[in-house]
Amino acid sequence: MTHSPRRLLQLLPLALAIALACGPAAAERRSLSQDWLFGAGELAGAEQPGFDDSGWRRVVVPHDFGIMDRPDGTPPFDAKAVGGQDAGYLPGGIGWYRRHMKLDAADAARVLRLQFEAVYMDADIWLNGTHVARHRYGYTAFGVDLTGKVKAGDNVIAVRVNHVDPSSRWYAGSGLIRPVTLEVLDPVHIAPDSVFVSTRSATADRGEVEARATVSNRAARPVRVEVTSQVVGADGATVATARQAMTVAARGSADIAQGLAVAQPKLWSPDAPNLYTLVQEVRVDGVVKDVRRTRFGIRTLTVDAQNGLRVNGRRYDLRGGNIHHDNYMLGAAGAPDADARKVALMKAAGYNAIRSAHNPASQATLDAADELGMLVIDEAFDMWRKEKRAADYARFFDANWQQDIDSLVVSGRNHPSVVMWSVGNEIPEQGSKEGAAIARQLKERIRRLDTTRPVTQGVNMDGPDNAVQFAELDVAGYNYRVHLFEKEHGTHPQRVMYTSESTSKDAFRYWDPVGRMPWVIGDFVWTAVDYIGETGIGWMGYTKDWKQLGPYPWNLAYSGEIDTTGRKRPAAYYRQVLWGTGIDPVAAFVEQPAGTADLPDRELFAEHPELDWSLHDLHPSWTWTGQEGRPLKVVVYSEFPEVELFLDGRSLGRRSVGRATEYKADYSVTYAPGRLLAVGYRDGKAAGQWELRTAGAPAAVQVQVDRATVRANGEDLAYVTVELVDANGTPVYARADDRRFTVTVRGAGTLAGAGNGNPMDASSLQSGVRTTFHGRLVAVVRAGLQAGPIDVTLATDGLPVGRVRVDAVSSSTR
Repeated sequence: MTHSPRRLLQLLPLALAIALACGPAAAERRSLSQDWLFGAGELAGAEQPGFDDSGWRRVVVPHDFGIMDRPDGTPPFDAKAVGGQDAGYLPGGIGWYRRHMKLDAADAARVLRLQFEAVYMDADIWLNGTHVARHRYGYTAFGVDLTGKVKAGDNVIAVRVNHVDPSSRWYAGSGLIRPVTLEVLDPVHIAPDSVFVSTRSATADRGEVEARATVSNRAARPVRVEVTSQVVGADGATVATARQAMTVAARGSADIAQGLAVAQPKLWSPDAPNLYTLVQEVRVDGVVKDVRRTRFGIRTLTVDAQNGLRVNGRRYDLRGGNIHHDNYMLGAAGAPDADARKVALMKAAGYNAIRSAHNPASQATLDAADELGMLVIDEAFDMWRKEKRAADYARFFDANWQQDIDSLVVSGRNHPSVVMWSVGNEIPEQGSKEGAAIARQLKERIRRLDTTRPVTQGVNMDGPDNAVQFAELDVAGYNYRVHLFEKEHGTHPQRVMYTSESTSKDAFRYWDPVGRMPWVIGDFVWTAVDYIGETGIGWMGYTKDWKQLGPYPWNLAYSGEIDTTGRKRPAAYYRQVLWGTGIDPVAAFVEQPAGTADLPDRELFAEHPELDWSLHDLHPSWTWTGQEGRPLKVVVYSEFPEVELFLDGRSLGRRSVGRATEYKADYSVTYAPGRLLAVGYRDGKAAGQWELRTAGAPAAVQVQVDRATVRANGEDLAYVTVELVDANGTPVYARADDRRFTVTVRGAGTLAGAGNGNPMDASSLQSGVRTTFHGRLVAVVRAGLQAGPIDVTLATDGLPVGRVRVDAVSSSTR
């Protein structure tokens, strides 16, 4: 196996700690994750410092109030929720956040910037009762200048979130959904959003880097500054240095551009994600006033119809997956560890590319992509002027698109993982003169801030109308239009194409042109990871009016090739084989027998199955009680040219597999309990195998945790997985054997959420009481602020209690 998911997840906490400390716009940056108070509904006077918030709930940010249980303890899912199937039957609404921020006199006198990475949505911010900012879009970062507005002592930040439903085609969440920080700066400093590190050229012998920034002087007199920039390698060694002196006017600013040459650079690529840190130091009269650290990679990027997408001169086909931003049991709260885990799961499953659908990616997502070597299409919008839902961003587009495009680019341009900017997805104006004009405006705005990456868009229309839109773009994204690639290359031979959205069940058809057609650079499946909302699209097919998808209690799309808990579904294994990753080169699954549907009423919604987003109804199980003597369909996926299937040692035939068979072989097997074994052969020799065993009754609880230690910072997360096994250790998969568990966390941590991946389970995500789904559930544990042991127990009737310990350690000892 090329990438161990456990190893990747073990590395991510440390990698993210470095990323968050050294990432773009890092100065003296203080996390404001703790001590927020939340109040639901419209609360008159809540912006005032003296408002009584003693009864409010204390929460950790990032936070999503849409998944909070009701005051009476009942789950938030509601068949009558305004967002309906789009929002997974979860509510929006109005919510208030307050935080008391104590500052000493020295800090109160400095330059202060309050930074919100994302607030969903339409947020108003007050400081000590004075309105200081409003931000409409729910996915872009924005800063609030608090300089001269704070006082020594207690300061009260109040945030009103006004999430009017229906605002989205998927579950967006509500609240302070991404991190909040406070930057404390000297009057002479590098403007936080001004840093841009780009690669001008790179070979094995030499890397030419340009570092741009703006020095800001908030003082009442001009100052003479010296700016020193150093490129520092992962080992801490300085490999390039540049200096520049200048005078910055009083209450003014000055731009700098410094060239740095790195000898024998360690280039960044998906195969070798090497990273450097730009350390910029500002001195006045020899005294250091600001030090800013920006992590980046040295790499070149080109794309054309003859050679495809190349990183450092080497072609990379985009083995891509779309993702939404929610984290299931945490709702839309973009906790850095949760966002990073999603990237690690994808990398371990063979993906090398992510499309952030359909909004800007979080910094944690991009940091993890940098660290693990993932290529990212960072997307701006799901709509422009014309709405898709009554209360979506279209209300705000004309007044806000420029600042939101700026935020997208500034937040992402120092990340080597970002290889394209996408200006939109399935935009209602696409293909019209208006749509082309807007795309041109968006592209021109991006070019003001970054000229190093191509601009794309996800378009879901056939030619020739799509030519109007694609003419404004550098790279053409086709949603569900694989049939156009060859034909449109004939009329547009210089057009670079890729599938921006495809269906799992047609994985072979969408992937096959990649590589065979040099102008087709990749495929992004809908979706790589399952998500809340668009309920049931992965199960029941497609209705043209979208009015009848998954009725309550459905709450998940159920289209992810990786489920919401992180378990790979059969479609992920098939995709690994198509890609030739070698991760799981042979795998076998069993089709659900007729009349025993795992989830009910599939046929009720099969009016238009041609756009079913899921692979066939397959399961990693050879436990089918009641099917004895009946034929079951077994599907074997294989990178090997031959496969053979055995039942209890008896051969059921050897088959040739390859492109002609779409790398799979089907068997009809008369069911009998026992051992099903698929063996792959290369050059006539057994080279890999996959086994399914019939399971007995649940006899034990198997518990695993993705990390043994967390930092006692109130933010780190540990994911605890519990699986039912029989007396022989065989996983118990049958739904009839699922068990209801109570998850209890004691000591130096708390329970952040628990989930099972069951798309029809509308029980609480936060109570810790959950039933397994196909024998599995996952709990999320959040570190507290004190070092010590965290003891997690998982109890169910009739089985031994599952236990695991995680140690919370102080940052200084980690």
